[in-house]
Amino acid sequence: MRPLLAHAITRRAASGPDSGLRGQPLEQIAGGELALWATRWDAEASLARDDAFAHHDLVVVLCDAGACLPIRFGTWLADEAAARRSLEAEQDRFTSAIDRLEDRREVAVTLLWHEPETAPSAKPVAAGEPAPEPTAGAGGPGRAFLEGRRTTYVGTAERRREAEALANRLAAELATDQGDVRHETCPSSEVALSMSLLARKDEADALKARAITAVAALSGVRGVVSGPWPPYTFTEELGSGRGG
Repeated sequence: MRPLLAHAITRRAASGPDSGLRGQPLEQIAGGELALWATRWDAEASLARDDAFAHHDLVVVLCDAGACLPIRFGTWLADEAAARRSLEAEQDRFTSAIDRLEDRREVAVTLLWHEPETAPSAKPVAAGEPAPEPTAGAGGPGRAFLEGRRTTYVGTAERRREAEALANRLAAELATDQGDVRHETCPSSEVALSMSLLARKDEADALKARAITAVAALSGVRGVVSGPWPPYTFTEELGSGRGG
């Protein structure tokens, strides 16, 4: 039994290439009105960085041929029967998502802080100066530790509020439908915002240009605008039972 590496879901009988990753056969597995495109994997079930790029290139080809739902890279299925069961069990969910995302593309915006947040440090002690003794009134080193943690938390909360304000501003400027926006604030100390926006295929380049202009007007952050590409952030996952 050879496993399948899933790439995308389309409407049944859609056209596509013959070869999948590493030149291995690309299968179209029908289930109800839909089809799953997957590489039939004859090698060891391990993936490399180049496979991720090849997966993306294949998904682009499939989405350019017609409406499709990209599948997260690295999604394995045991065999054709498992693929067919997944399609048939989630037929309504996948069909609804294809109808919504047909002819749509995604533009990604990443905002990076100019100054990454750092935890507050203790006041340095001058050479030859004795370290201060903890006192009952000051609460001792335990109190100092808690105060430091509180200061760090306050700083993080302030950054989150600032990042949310940036997200709201960009969403208001760039999206006519807030359902076409996904974002995450402060996913790391360096990143203020990770945002994805949907646009019609013929409007995606214009959205990207507007996003570049909007990001350039923000202070305190440096922006990176990517895409357009298939709507990875807005798709559905095999077996998840919920939207992406």
